[in-house]
Amino acid sequence: MPGFQHRAGQLAMAEAVEAALSGDRPLLVEAGTGTGKTLAYLVPAVLSGRKVVISTATRALQEQIYFKDLPIVAELLATFGVRFRAAMMKGLSNYLCKRRLKEALASGDPAAWRFKDWANETEVGDRAELADLGEDDPSWAAVQSSTETRIGAECVHFEECFVTRMKRDAEQADIIVVNHHLFCADLVLRRAQRERASAIPAYDAVIFDEAHQLEDVATTFFGTTISSARIDALARDARRALPTHDDANFLARPITDQLVDSARGFFAELSRSLRGSDEARLRADTPKGLSTEAPPSSRFGGSGTRRALAPRDWGTDLVAAKLRLETALASVAHDAQTHAGPAAEQIARRAFELATVVSGDGKDGEVAWVETRGTANVVMGRSPVYVGDVLAESLFARVGSVVCTSATLATPGEDNAHSFDFVRERLGAPHDARAIVVPSPFDFDGRAGLYLPRDIPDPSDARFDEAAAARALELIEMTGGGAFVLCTSLRSMRSMYAFLSRSSKKAWGPLLVQGDRPKSMLLSQFRAAKHGVLVATMSFWEGVDVPGAALRLVVLDKIPFAVPSDPVVAARCEAVERQGLNAFYKYSVPAAAITLKQGFGRLLRNETDAGLVALLDRRAITKAYGRALLESLPPARRLRTMAEARAFWLQISALTRSSGEYDS
Repeated sequence: MPGFQHRAGQLAMAEAVEAALSGDRPLLVEAGTGTGKTLAYLVPAVLSGRKVVISTATRALQEQIYFKDLPIVAELLATFGVRFRAAMMKGLSNYLCKRRLKEALASGDPAAWRFKDWANETEVGDRAELADLGEDDPSWAAVQSSTETRIGAECVHFEECFVTRMKRDAEQADIIVVNHHLFCADLVLRRAQRERASAIPAYDAVIFDEAHQLEDVATTFFGTTISSARIDALARDARRALPTHDDANFLARPITDQLVDSARGFFAELSRSLRGSDEARLRADTPKGLSTEAPPSSRFGGSGTRRALAPRDWGTDLVAAKLRLETALASVAHDAQTHAGPAAEQIARRAFELATVVSGDGKDGEVAWVETRGTANVVMGRSPVYVGDVLAESLFARVGSVVCTSATLATPGEDNAHSFDFVRERLGAPHDARAIVVPSPFDFDGRAGLYLPRDIPDPSDARFDEAAAARALELIEMTGGGAFVLCTSLRSMRSMYAFLSRSSKKAWGPLLVQGDRPKSMLLSQFRAAKHGVLVATMSFWEGVDVPGAALRLVVLDKIPFAVPSDPVVAARCEAVERQGLNAFYKYSVPAAAITLKQGFGRLLRNETDAGLVALLDRRAITKAYGRALLESLPPARRLRTMAEARAFWLQISALTRSSGEYDS
């Protein structure tokens, strides 16, 4: 393999994965950046001769493994006579539905025409082929496949269906590359149908890459949601699927209009019921004297876009609006049952399922919430507080070989040693699962500095935002740009962006901000600029790869504690406290350590990278828990003053000057 470098850590990980696959044992591996963990699990997976599912956190990583890494493995192993078949499976919403496209065209939907020619040319029907299609383009929702709209073998397009082809390819494959969302959807199906139904073909083993995200994804899929967008989609599909050309069916359109009206009324009333109550509820539920650093022990709190939904929120008007929505859903289901055909049956099933979610009282161990997404979509849902027991039963007890790997799995334990106790507990992994740490081969002490200022006010101080932004600007001017400024909230991001926008920007630029354009476009522009500055929130803290001199400074505004008033976070903290433990130290600090390590990991992406990470939160060096957080980070050189930071930057500049890339 051209350019291959022997790495002891990579070989150690490969041997551990091989042992786990051959012995039907679970394995947890923290593999530092630069370990080469993808090849370290792909090679033993192929050589195992078993059917192995590789599950990743994002579609981008999924495509990288399938289109880049697996072909390398296939080419190399073919020289030894080893051959295998691989397939990639994405969630159904990534694929075009030919039946829905036909219905959309027949209904005169102008947006559907943009997909007509492509539908006749594409072999896989994957929306990823449409480079000009935005992530949130509403036209795609009208023609995409989904679990709610898929009919199955009764569909006239079944044999030529892109999803059918995808599943058949996966059935014949030795290695199946999926993402966590699809894998968790499969777990839900298997759990509900007792293995009679599945989204993924039967497999022998599973390897989770970026396993630290698995709990959050599982929490989404093992909960329930209903949204204004789902109601609108049901109404649109019902209008297309239920004929309206004769007298017997003339009521179809009025019934769907009634559904849309009742849904809008319900979600509007829901918003009114909660508006203005958040601050009062937080004051009432938070004990006096509670530190602002610790999550409130109360289950309910309310700031941000997701709010807890308590029984006391269900006033008379909201209950009446809920009953009207239930009635409208039942009417659509009844009307659909009067029509023949699989499309009508599907409409009836979807309406009944949504009615069940609306009327359901939830289960023990769940927390109810409501969230506003975008400008118009309101979502009401219930989420399990703890998914470890579900994963223990549905995953670890059912599949012998489960490998969980990430650059960030271990957290500081006793004496700040590496511990996997937190991730074991959160994922429901067996306590006797083998766990290893494979350190990064990078020279962090020589090529990375960690700047930890003490002279910036505490984040609880009103002066923090301006002081942090001023220090960020000072660092950006020192490095000549090439910076990520990663914030822990949208409010902080906007404040930081506004401050930087007012600077002269003589030696650096352009200044970019998350949300201004699609993520992929922002990253492309940032990489090309060489001296750019990107201000962003949590979606850029991980899963973003910018190797080389284009990224030489990472500024983290605060320690990334989870929002304590988020309903799921608050409920988890309350559950920990009921066990007689301190939720802040047992849940909030380990979770923050994992996220902090992910943010730090944006800096060095290969052995020749160099630069600075700045954490502008003085609590990292003034609070007792700060030591644990800092010990979880790679051994970069600690810098306490701007003078030390400048001296280190001059050293880095001299070290890399021969390439010319880091000159500012």
